[in-house]
Amino acid sequence: MALGASPGYPLLMAAIIAWIILCSVAQVSVAQLNPALTPQKTPKPTLPKIDENACPFEGCLFGTWIANDQVQLYSTWKSDRKPLGTIAKGEAVTALTGIYITFEPSEIQVTAPMPDYSLKPGDTVFGYRSIGEGYFSAWFSGYWVEEFDGSSTDGLGCNRNCTAKLLKPGRMEWWVKVKIKDGEVGWTKDGDKFDGKDALASVNLIKRFRSH
Repeated sequence: MALGASPGYPLLMAAIIAWIILCSVAQVSVAQLNPALTPQKTPKPTLPKIDENACPFEGCLFGTWIANDQVQLYSTWKSDRKPLGTIAKGEAVTALTGIYITFEPSEIQVTAPMPDYSLKPGDTVFGYRSIGEGYFSAWFSGYWVEEFDGSSTDGLGCNRNCTAKLLKPGRMEWWVKVKIKDGEVGWTKDGDKFDGKDALASVNLIKRFRSH
């Protein structure tokens, strides 16, 4: 025993090391059991696939948005929708929820082994709702993954050491339900014409609007 060390020091260190190992194993187990990351056996989704309460990129949030262009407002996101009017540039609205519709999924061909998903070159992955940062929901070989890591796909942002390539872009629409200043509620698919929807943005556009 080192001079001056407490008799219980070795036992304390052993307990700390055991605790660190236990926590590490627990974290790995949670990640492996996360249903959003784990392939689930399921039939290929029927089309169109509808995802409710969808905000399809990292940092996306509902709340106060400000139109940066004129926006068309509709009665519903469904095919029988009717025009309600327009939202003027600079007008603030409250974004309530969103609907993500996949009419046709994107088609991706695997070009290098993807061991996390047991995918090999030549396999096909079908991409659905975007989540952001290269992640999207996907179906392949009889399995569904809610948060598939497609960041290494050529055509979706990958420039080197890619493990897949985009063969065919998907056909999707994102509709947002908003409430305007007079209380009227409608739907728009012009989500890209609003500021304030990105929580990670460096400029606080909401404070700037309220200061005017």
